[in-house]
Amino acid sequence: MDFIGNDISGGTFTGTVIQAQHVHWGQAAPVRTPRMLLPEPEEFVDRAAPRARLDALLTGRDGRRAPRIVVITGIPGIGKTAVALRWLYDVRDDFPGGQFYADMSPQGPRSPIDPVSVLETFVGQLGTPREERPAGLAGLSAYFRSLTADEPSLMLLDNVVVPAQVRPLLPGAPGSVVVVTSRNRLTGLSVTQPGPDYVTLDALDDDACAQLFGPVAEGGPDDGHEGGRDGGQALREVIRACAGLPLAVRIARVRAAEGVEALRELADELTDPQTVWEALSVADEIPYPKVLDIAYSGLDERAAAVWRMLGAHPTGEFAGDLVKRLGGDGRDGAKALRTLVHERLLEPSTAGRYRMNGLVHAYARRLLEDPPAASPGAVLPGAASSDTATDVIIDWYLERAAAAEALISDRWRFGSRFAPGGLPTAVFESEAAALDALEPDGENAAAVVALAARTGRDRLTCELAEALRGFFFRRKYHTRWIGVCEQALEAAGRLRDDLVLARMHYETAFALYDRAGDGDNDAARHHYERARALAAGIGHARTASSALEGLGQLALREGRPHDAIALFRDATTALGDIEHPRGRALLEYHRGRAHNAAHDHAEAARLLLNARRLFAALTDRHDPTVPRPDRYNEARALTRYAEARLRADRPDEALAGLDEAMTLFPPRVAPKELADAVLLRGDVLAASGDPEGARREWQAALETYTGIGSVKAAAVRVRLAARDDDGASADGASTDGATGGGS
Repeated sequence: MDFIGNDISGGTFTGTVIQAQHVHWGQAAPVRTPRMLLPEPEEFVDRAAPRARLDALLTGRDGRRAPRIVVITGIPGIGKTAVALRWLYDVRDDFPGGQFYADMSPQGPRSPIDPVSVLETFVGQLGTPREERPAGLAGLSAYFRSLTADEPSLMLLDNVVVPAQVRPLLPGAPGSVVVVTSRNRLTGLSVTQPGPDYVTLDALDDDACAQLFGPVAEGGPDDGHEGGRDGGQALREVIRACAGLPLAVRIARVRAAEGVEALRELADELTDPQTVWEALSVADEIPYPKVLDIAYSGLDERAAAVWRMLGAHPTGEFAGDLVKRLGGDGRDGAKALRTLVHERLLEPSTAGRYRMNGLVHAYARRLLEDPPAASPGAVLPGAASSDTATDVIIDWYLERAAAAEALISDRWRFGSRFAPGGLPTAVFESEAAALDALEPDGENAAAVVALAARTGRDRLTCELAEALRGFFFRRKYHTRWIGVCEQALEAAGRLRDDLVLARMHYETAFALYDRAGDGDNDAARHHYERARALAAGIGHARTASSALEGLGQLALREGRPHDAIALFRDATTALGDIEHPRGRALLEYHRGRAHNAAHDHAEAARLLLNARRLFAALTDRHDPTVPRPDRYNEARALTRYAEARLRADRPDEALAGLDEAMTLFPPRVAPKELADAVLLRGDVLAASGDPEGARREWQAALETYTGIGSVKAAAVRVRLAARDDDGASADGASTDGATGGGS
């Protein structure tokens, strides 16, 4: 074969040769595999439940037609990014398309980053030269989907503010997973995309916090030395103060690294509202206050003001209606509540109620006392004032307590809320509804009384104590009740108003009498005597009569029925010609009880039936044309009538009276009094020769007494244990509890 060659300047070449004046050789840049995730957290505790939830979301990934979006939510400092990173590192090998990361609000929620700049970074990481990238959001987004269409990838979008930041960044491969961290749920993502999955992070428990504290905790609680025990207590205080927030725990750990003395000092600082924020600000760490500053700066004006005002609330759990009231009621209040929940500064607890993490609540108090110079809520007149917030909070609790109290009893009260026109209409539908509505706020109400007393609102302290009486009395929360009365008594002493002071002595005596613990009778007697003396000095007949009524009840309880009869007669005389039908009905009732104790059973029955008639004939105190029978005390009078009939050896009449009484007790309103009637019914059945029926009634009474912590449970257990029908007399069922007072 002849050789075919080409002589070209520079040498001799065989094979294919291209000759041209100019040759341009081009090749597409290879697509790179990004590895953009932040470093994996070295420390990680707990979080088994959210990690399991994340693992479960990978199931069925291959069958999806669009990337899966997972939104991790939680309050600032809860560890959203750490949880996301730890999980993403665990599963990254299953995503050959690589990992993308972007902080979507590096300058805070008021300045969310433009997704265009994020796409430019992502496309650059995939190897596309700058000069070849498309321009504009739509072009960049489509090009990014094209580059990521072949292999599933992972993406972490940190601190997302609005859904519009997420949609353009979704990769093209359907098996991809996009993890979003945000303080809110980004519900707008559901509009154009398959609904996201949510993982909510709660605060760490104390054990997890101690584990995160690490070596600092070693040797503290259990080392057996005096200093070690002190260190253990200090550690527990520090952990409690960090409120389950991992960021706060890590900052505190840095502060405590020098040993037990530093730990004790830190505990002191964290438990002092004046120094807590300095304690959580250390070098080389993001100060926790800064994290909350950023959250605060992202709120609208009204939500920022409501967050500040919640700092005046004595606890971190409250009703949504209170939050709305702080925001101005109506649409503004509802919007502020939604915003705070959306931003995860409030979390739903039970129906209609919300809670605030301890450190977030402490920050709200700090904002209220010392708001930032550029306060977003400053345009709301008075909204940043601690006094204004405290007044609104106290007024809200007083309004509800007074509305419930007015439904429970028509007795006379000194508070302005009980004057004609002082109460709003239709706060509660019924007495039972009112008590149920107040139940979740029992602890808060007592704390608000303490707030009123602590801030010098002495008259409001007393009005709150007066208004809360019906709730505490019906539900038998004696410890809170007596604590409230004692604070009100001190406040009344500062007011130098003898009427208010007399009323607070009376309220305190009433609560002590109703509890009937060791020493309570003597203490109640002292306060009744003080109330009587003060009322007599200023000529206030109602209070003087009520104090005498209370002293009569004490005499009756102490086995002095004839003294009681005389005191009840004096109480009636003290009323003079005052129009007070309810007070007179109560005194008739008490006289019937006293005659029963004195074994004058016929007179007792007459008086108790007459008392029942008087209670049934009561009308509204402000409008006598409106009937307002007192069903509760009707039932009480019939219960006592049944007791008198049993003592007179007429069990059939007793049973008829009890059956009627039990239809009159309002449901869920008076559990102890209803249990008293059930217990007495058991006694009647025992006297009638029905031991099994008696046992059934006694057991039902025992369950109620045990549930409310009544001391009468012991007497019922004796009946049930002995099954001694003769010993189960009507005397054992005698209920010496107060009935509302003649005031």
